[in-house]
Amino acid sequence: MIPVLYPYLTYSDFQAFLGFGKSSSDTFEKEMCEKFKSKYSLTFSSGRAGLYHILKANNIQNKFILISAYTCSVVTEAIAKSGNIPVFVDINADSFNASITEAQIREYSSNLGAIVVTNLYGFTNFSELDLPKKDRKFLVILDDALSPGHVSQRPVGLYDYVIISCGVRKPFTCLGGGVVFADDEDKFKTLQDFTLKNRIPMRLCKKLKTFILSFAFFLAFKPLLYSFTSFVRRKTTLLDAFFSEKYHDIYKECPEYFEAMCDFQKRIGINQLKKFDCLLDRRRKIGNTYYKLLSPHFTWVKKYWDMEIPYSHIPFLHPDRDELEKYLLKNGIDTEKYFDYIIPELDQYNANGKFPNAKHISSQIINLPINMGLSEKTISKIVDKIRKFDANI
Repeated sequence: MIPVLYPYLTYSDFQAFLGFGKSSSDTFEKEMCEKFKSKYSLTFSSGRAGLYHILKANNIQNKFILISAYTCSVVTEAIAKSGNIPVFVDINADSFNASITEAQIREYSSNLGAIVVTNLYGFTNFSELDLPKKDRKFLVILDDALSPGHVSQRPVGLYDYVIISCGVRKPFTCLGGGVVFADDEDKFKTLQDFTLKNRIPMRLCKKLKTFILSFAFFLAFKPLLYSFTSFVRRKTTLLDAFFSEKYHDIYKECPEYFEAMCDFQKRIGINQLKKFDCLLDRRRKIGNTYYKLLSPHFTWVKKYWDMEIPYSHIPFLHPDRDELEKYLLKNGIDTEKYFDYIIPELDQYNANGKFPNAKHISSQIINLPINMGLSEKTISKIVDKIRKFDANI
């Protein structure tokens, strides 16, 4: 079985994971700031917890928050949990990202709390709006959860906060947790004061559960065991919430919003930073190989993709997506549909409006394998199977 995606965890990461008695709190945040060229950073139990705290700390309540209709549902969950109203924006044609326009900002300006600029799959969408950098009545937040390689390239001064997630299947992983970056001292102090005031200690049983679950991740995504992991995912519902955030429930009480990132996660993060550039370079090479092999046969690739992108996922589009998924699985190639939904249509939101571009992507998306172990020969095999499938339909 060719795994679709697994965290790049080596023996050195496992050593860091087991490094009992080695505190990493101050070191991790300092090294994250240096790596991603930020003045300040603060860690959380998840990326969504970071967004939740940003909104609460800045007293944003009952406000409109502009956000892409096509992104991770837990981002919108944090907005709803903080007592605000998500307003969905369709993604651009020929893109995986949305651009929030000045016209949309003016439309909601009387009650606008924040706009969230989202980068998906490794494709950068830094806002080009000529927004005032000071005396703005709303926040500008960059959600760079899937492509943290671009965080350091953000336009300085435009974003009040930047969020990344360090979840298990992210390009940069701490096996959980999230980080918020800020360059403005007052904005950071506002967030820090609120966060520390509301932090709650993680119970011992929760710590143990988190530790055991994290230990399992070192095994579950290894190539020798991945076939079993994939079987469990496809034949049961046990891993639904792990492989697709759409199964999360915004009405569920989430104490982890107020818990800190575990110290063992920070130790893994420090070790991951040592090989971060290598990891992104490898993802660029994998993406380039896919691009060169697929673009001559699928014209849309040249519109949506590009060269030298540090892909977090390889988002392939096909009108017969579900049949292609079954065909590739029969040939030992694992894939996933991430994200195969648009947030406005989820039961917990049921929002009004039409989002044709997001709907088009979500109905055709299938993510192809991307992991550090992929060779050009393996990628060629995957592409060859896709071409054979396409020729026979």
